[in-house]
Amino acid sequence: MNVVVETEARTAQSSSGEQQLYTVEEVFDRIDQKFIDFYGEYGRKIVNARRTEWNQNDEVDFKML
Repeated sequence: MNVVVETEARTAQSSSGEQQLYTVEEVFDRIDQKFIDFYGEYGRKIVNARRTEWNQNDEVDFKML
């Protein structure tokens, strides 16, 4: 499954106007990394606990951050 994500810097788009596609895991990695950057080690524990729960449900296979 691919997700279209608009970036803050729209200049990153190619000159032909194509949008960059990201996988679901890439999108969650970016969001979770910003969460970890803001909350530090406590945020990392929260993110990894959520990812562990999702991995146990066999829906997706997220790597730990």
